[in-house]
Amino acid sequence: MKLKLKKIFSICLAMQIFAPLSADDFSAARLFSQGETLGSDAVLGEAYNAYADGDYESALFLFRRALTDRQNQSDSVLYMTIMAGMHSGQYDAAYADAEYFLSAYPGSEYAPLVKYQSARALFCLGDYDNSLIALGDFCHENPQSMMYASALFLIGECFYAEYEFDEAEPFYARIVGEYPGSPKAADARYRLDAINTRKREEKLLSLLKETGESYFSSKENYEKTLRRYELENSLGDPRRAQAKRDEHSAEDVSLFVFGENDSESEDSLRVRNNSAKSELEAELIHLKNSAMEAQILLNDEGK
Repeated sequence: MKLKLKKIFSICLAMQIFAPLSADDFSAARLFSQGETLGSDAVLGEAYNAYADGDYESALFLFRRALTDRQNQSDSVLYMTIMAGMHSGQYDAAYADAEYFLSAYPGSEYAPLVKYQSARALFCLGDYDNSLIALGDFCHENPQSMMYASALFLIGECFYAEYEFDEAEPFYARIVGEYPGSPKAADARYRLDAINTRKREEKLLSLLKETGESYFSSKENYEKTLRRYELENSLGDPRRAQAKRDEHSAEDVSLFVFGENDSESEDSLRVRNNSAKSELEAELIHLKNSAMEAQILLNDEGK
């Protein structure tokens, strides 16, 4: 049994080097070095074997079975049970085990790690508010813990999951700046890139929307003025004005009907309308170009 446990310990050390989630298992791996204190219980040995092989569901079942024996009831075995539950995705059970652990072994050397796993279980269950509270307590109480950077990352993930990107960003940035060697540093950089990309896209979309609204507004004004200009041409003879009033609104017609007392001649008004038409056309072209530039930038961001 002792030889087998040492072999398992070697496997766990290899996991520490190569497995992406190995930081969570580091303290669990330490337990294998205490093989001589685990007794000769065959079920417990099978549980450690299953855990080392990555068969976490079987490991969880076997650890629970081993805990029914009083001689196996210890903080180390219960901690392994929690870890097996987390790895097998049984977060409700892992959280319940963690809460029991903290009440039964509050002074255990594994208590801080169990608090972290408890907060992580809440996160995996989608209870982001309570997970944030638990993670905040963990960070406040354990600033030197090897899981501190991972806790910061989970805090950022809680905010990110709720689309509160501005709140999440400082936590990712802190990991990258203060803990560049953390296993979570690469994930934090990825999140920061995603947040920055999202900000650029939102800015471009806002610009595109604003430009588009201005474009359609100017286009509408342009077409309205053009219709009035055409109406003015058709009403060049004041004697035809009354007949055209039946086809157009009083407001439109009144702008282009010329009486004997008008201070502005028909020719000067036509010149003014031509000038306004040119200005509107220029503005329309400018807005079209702005919209095209915004769309090009948006397309480039999506590549």
